[in-house]
Order: sequence, then structure tokens, then C-alpha cells
Amino acid sequence: MQMTGDETAPQKALVEFREIGKTYPNGTVALRNVSFQVIEGDILAVCGENGAGKSTLMKILAGIEQPTQGTIHYEGRQKRIADPNVAGDMGIGMVHQHFSLIRSLSVAENLALGQEPRRGLLIDRRAAADRVRELAQKFSLDVDPETKVGSLSVAAQQKVEILKALSRNTRLLILDEPSAVLTPQETQELFEQLRSLRARGVTIIFISHKLHEVRALANRITVIRSGEVVEDGVLSEMSDAAISKLVMGVDVTRASRNQRDLSAATPVVVVKKATVATGDSDRRIDAIDLTIRAGEILGIAGVDGSGQEGVVDLLCGNVQPDEGDISLLGRPMALATTLDWRRAGMAHLPGDRFQIGGAPHMSLVDNVMAGSHRDKQFTRGPFLRVDAMVARTNELIKTFNVRCLGPREPLNSLSGGNAQKLVAAREFSSNPKFLIVNQPTRGIDVAAAAMIHGELLRLSQNGTAILLVTSDLDELLQLSDRVAVMFDGRIAVVLENDGLTPERLGPYMLGLEKAS
Repeated sequence: MQMTGDETAPQKALVEFREIGKTYPNGTVALRNVSFQVIEGDILAVCGENGAGKSTLMKILAGIEQPTQGTIHYEGRQKRIADPNVAGDMGIGMVHQHFSLIRSLSVAENLALGQEPRRGLLIDRRAAADRVRELAQKFSLDVDPETKVGSLSVAAQQKVEILKALSRNTRLLILDEPSAVLTPQETQELFEQLRSLRARGVTIIFISHKLHEVRALANRITVIRSGEVVEDGVLSEMSDAAISKLVMGVDVTRASRNQRDLSAATPVVVVKKATVATGDSDRRIDAIDLTIRAGEILGIAGVDGSGQEGVVDLLCGNVQPDEGDISLLGRPMALATTLDWRRAGMAHLPGDRFQIGGAPHMSLVDNVMAGSHRDKQFTRGPFLRVDAMVARTNELIKTFNVRCLGPREPLNSLSGGNAQKLVAAREFSSNPKFLIVNQPTRGIDVAAAAMIHGELLRLSQNGTAILLVTSDLDELLQLSDRVAVMFDGRIAVVLENDGLTPERLGPYMLGLEKAS
């Protein structure tokens, strides 16, 4: 563990939660009598399963929501944090898991919103840009103030979110799953930036499901389960197993693949010399060859922007190749649309669970039934059998342990992890011949990740060909039968997973080594 500071120094509470409770008008209890302190100058990890109440508590601290009981004390004084502006004036900033930036505006325009510098009646755009440069230099977060946010990488957008949170003399920075959208290399860079902020006196609250990241960054930990604090203490005094059990309430068993020889299995997806020419490096692919066999999990590794997203787009029908051929169980698919792929037996768990995986404002029933509402079991003549649709949704909610109020609840009312489980339930239950999973466990808790891993292994054992795209190399090596490493839009090498390690993959991922 990386210790950050003198543990023997006098400890002063910057924030104290006293008996905080939150009950929503529909009767949902999100928090119960939450009490603990945030020590000034610490990096505190807040851990808990999806829906445990972590984000709700942080939104209360950031003034986005209000508690129904209890008080918050800041610098020793009771405070009512009525809204985010009050929190900002107090020096509290929050970076959300789902970014709140306006993609059509520049970096400077995003940071200036609500606090625009003016020259007379006009907004002083030069002053706004200079402010960004000043903040970027002060906090070592290199961003161009003139660049449109929509053209930035995810990692760069996160830098902008952090700068936005720091733009009001922030003393307390809250980060909700900050590494969920980052590659391992970008995560390490982020952690260095957070340690630098802490050295400048910024107190940090860090919400994460990843224990190895918690240990790399934090020195204290608070565990919340079912809306209550079940542990609050020094991180170095707790084992990973103890923390996992505190988070989940039970021991969690990780599923892992068995070594298998699939060389004689039926090829399900075959890609030959496929090229997609585009200016977007994330989606540009150059003459790739891939075969995914029945029952195989083929993992794709690569640093961000190596072409993984292009492979996903190609194999779910979002784009057609400029050159090359694709087939699914012998059927030509080079000109196929997404609907054609779906009808041929493809399922897709996308990396963006809200904007691509589901319809955020529609009900869980509507999201579960999307694509299968015309099945005979859900229709009676020209009419939908709503009772059968609701029953199916309830069945999947129960099987995949989706925490929700019921099937009529909108998707965007769920936590990110529970939304991911619902979309996974829909895709996995379709018994696909070919399944694409992109970042399947990003931002979800240990038990949910174990459940999804178990489902992927079950599907593969039943003959489904699976393409696994993940930036989590531990996950990749735990599940994949073979690993294809991408660099600069090409397949650098395809390796059998017979004891592969991240160290073996690294040179190929960085373009330092190629297949012989």
C-alpha cells in the first residue's frame, strides 16, 4: 500500500457526518444513521456494493441532495449544504462517474459556466481561457482551453471535470468511481495527480470497487452496506478478504475458466483483412484477421485508442468494412446492419450502459423487452402481453439481483452497476450464438462482477462465441481462452492463454514487439 503522509500527526476532522439518513418519497431508504469523519489531508476510500448508498451520501455532501435526518459538520461547525453552489463556496467539489460536461462547448466555456468572467456586458473569453491555463499549470492537469470537449479522450474529459471541481478554491475533492472509464495507464496518471493534489492540501474522498486501486491511493477506508456504515478505519489494518466480506456481507467466490482445447470447435465469427478507414483512432482498424470459435472467449487487449472500439463497431453492425470480409456461422455479414446481426444471433453488452445499452428514461420493462417484444410469448394477435413482459422482467431482476423498486422504474433511477446488471440480463438471456461484451464489469461491485463472470463462462460452456473487450487485464486473463493484442488499429499478436501475464502482453500493447 502507498502510504501518504504522517499517520502519527494530529488528526483534525474536516467533515463529520452525524446520524445522516435519507428516505425517498417512495419509501426507499438509501441511508440509515451514517456517522463517520473525513480527516483533513487524508485520502479516504468509500467502498460498498452497487446501491449501498455511497453516491447518495456524497451527493448530500456536495449539496445535490438533502438528508431527511442528521447533520453535517464542516470545520467543526454544523452546515446546511442547500445546493452545489453552497458546497462550492465551502470548498467542496465533486467529479461524478458520468461526466456533466457539455460536449459542444470548449474546455474554457465548460469551466466558466455559472462564473463567467466579463468585460462590461460581454463574456471575457480570453480571461476564461487564461483561467483554465492557470488552473492546469497549478494542478499539473494539461488541457487545451480552446478544444471542444466532445473531441477529447475520456481521460482528458476527466481532467476537465477535475479542473472544474478545483476551480473554486476546493479543499475537499470527491471522486465517484474515477477510474471506471480509464485504461490502467491513465489510472496510474490520475493517481499521481491525486497524490499531488493531496500534497497541496486537498482532502480527497475516493469511491471505488477496486481494492488494488484503493490500496494504491487511500490511507483510510469507510465501508457502507445497505445504507449503513459497517467499518471505518485504517486501511493497512484490514485484509482484502475482510474488506470484501464487509462490502458484500458474504464471502465472494471468483469464477475462472478451465484450460480448454478449442482448435477443432466450429468457427462462429471469421474476419478476413477487414479495414475501416476513419479519422477516429479509437475506431480505425487496418486489415485485421480474427476467428472466434464456438465456446471460445477471445479477449482483446490494447492501450486506449488502439482500435478496440472499431472491432466492436464492426462486429455489431455499427459500421461496414471499407475492405475485407466478415461471416457469422458462414453467413456473409460485411454489409449487414445491426438489426441483421441481431437477427443472426448476435448480442451486445456495450461499455456505455445508459446511452447505448439502454433507454435511460424508459422503464425497466421497456429496456428488458427491447428487441424481443415481438416474440410469440409476449404477444396475443396484434397486442402485447404486458403481464408476460412484466413477469419476464421480474424474473431477470431476481436472477441477476438487480436492486430496484420494480419493473416500472426508469432505468436512469438505478445505480450504474444495477443498470449494467439489467442490460447484461437482457443480452445474456437471449441465448446468443455470438456475444460482444465491452467493459462488462466497469464500475460494478465485486459480487456483481463475479456474477457476470460466471454468466460469461456458462454461456461459453454452452457454445456461445464471446468477444471480450476490457481494460482490466486481470479480468481479461481470468476469462479469455485466447488474447488478441491490438496496436495502432492492427492485431499485433494472438496468444493462447496458457499462463499469460500482463508483463507478457505489455510489449505488444505498446508496439515494442510484434508476432514473429
